[in-house]
Amino acid sequence: MRQSLTVFAAIVAASLVATPLVITASNALATPDHSDSVQMPAMVTPIDVVTVPAPVATETCSRKVRVVYAGYGAKADGCIR
Repeated sequence: MRQSLTVFAAIVAASLVATPLVITASNALATPDHSDSVQMPAMVTPIDVVTVPAPVATETCSRKVRVVYAGYGAKADGCIR
C-alpha cells in the first residue's frame, strides 16, 4: 500500500512539473517571433443590392391532406375535405 502511494505521489509530482514545461514549449513552437507574411489590400467590388418582391402564390388544393386531429390548424379558403 505504501509503495503504491509513493509511486502515485511521484507520478503526480512529475505531471505537475512537466505540464508547464510542455505548454511553454508548445507555445514557443507554435508562435514564431517574426512574420514573413505580407499584407496585401483586397480588391473590393461594389455590389448593387435590389429588393425583389416575392411572387404571390395562389392557394390551390392540388393534393388532399388527411386531417388526423379535428380542429388542428385552420382550413384554407376554397379547400373542401
